[in-house]
Amino acid sequence: MKNIVKSRTIGSPASDNINRELYILSLSRFFEDMGTGMLVTLIPLYIVDLHTSILPDMPLILKAGIVMTVFGLFNAIAQPIMGKLSDKLDRRKPFIIFGLVGYTVLSLMYAYVTSYEQLLVLRIMQGITVGATIPAIIAMVTHLSTPATRGKAVGIYSTIRGLGFGLGPVIGGAVATYYSFNTAFYLCAAFGLVSFILVNLLVKETHSTCIEKVVAEDVENGKGSILVLAGAMFMMMVGIMMIVALLPEYEIRLGASEFSLGVALSAYMLARLIFQAPIGALSDRIGRKKLIVGGLILSAPLVIGTGYVTSVEQLILLRALQGFTIAAIDTPVIALAGDLSGGSMVGSKLSMITTAYAGGMAIGPIFGGLLAGYVTFETPFYACAVLMVIAAVIVWKKVDEPMHQNGIADFECGEIG
Repeated sequence: MKNIVKSRTIGSPASDNINRELYILSLSRFFEDMGTGMLVTLIPLYIVDLHTSILPDMPLILKAGIVMTVFGLFNAIAQPIMGKLSDKLDRRKPFIIFGLVGYTVLSLMYAYVTSYEQLLVLRIMQGITVGATIPAIIAMVTHLSTPATRGKAVGIYSTIRGLGFGLGPVIGGAVATYYSFNTAFYLCAAFGLVSFILVNLLVKETHSTCIEKVVAEDVENGKGSILVLAGAMFMMMVGIMMIVALLPEYEIRLGASEFSLGVALSAYMLARLIFQAPIGALSDRIGRKKLIVGGLILSAPLVIGTGYVTSVEQLILLRALQGFTIAAIDTPVIALAGDLSGGSMVGSKLSMITTAYAGGMAIGPIFGGLLAGYVTFETPFYACAVLMVIAAVIVWKKVDEPMHQNGIADFECGEIG
């Protein structure tokens, strides 16, 4: 039974504070996120010198797309399963520990692969282990926040982990350029080990002890709204990740090095992290839907522009601008989905959003690789821009923000016994 401890208005001063455990969780994941960012640059470029017996005449950009797609695909498959299991067990930390152990071991094994097929198997396994952590982490962030602070909390978490992910491509590209790919993989494994130690020692388990009082209409609307938001998140990630499969082509077209391409990838993440916390806090005050729609519409022309760059400097600039528009999408999306969950079964409900995120990561590279490899280089950029605009229209028409937005609802906190 549930013993109600107290009920208070979300907008009260006491509820506006950010739980310090959120900072501990975010900092503990920082190093693994840095290693993950390194792999985004390293893997597509690493396959250039790997032997393959499967369709040896396949375009290089399609090979790069496939190797990134299998990671995202199995990441997406694992997330809803792990999200439901974590809700059933009411445990999140073990899933994070499992994922970090898998990430560390598999990153080390990349240094010993001798074929493209072996690399594909490792990417599948790593997709599953990383997928185990994501619903658990997002559930923890939701548990550590309230509707009045959720946008800010998501922004803070995303900014801290985004700093690691954003620095990763630069570090990975530099280490691969000036040392070797194997050295870079060893460094990825070392970062994973550091995060494992920090999470194991510092991060405390969280439990869903607060049930927000969401009116029945919000609960009903929330079912469809979360699906629509998942679709918007999917399209956002397709537009961002398809460029990964095109890195070998950019390397040739722009005469770019691994390091400069790493800078281009990092420009997006570093610009994004600057705006995530402010945009998250803004969404707490003015609402989340208008920011999501605006971010999708502004992203469309920027995506098209990346198909026409003639220098690596232009690519870096456009990716930085994308970082701003994407911050206006993903932070409010996660916060709004958390609002619509009503505080119950958070892992399974938010896994719809994180699965869409992973699905976009999976489809983006192969989407870009297929269209650029077999149609024209510019085709995937136009296709993705059109889909982003369509997603913006659907979000505007179909998503309803809950009535408790902007601090006018109550929630109940209790002990489960």
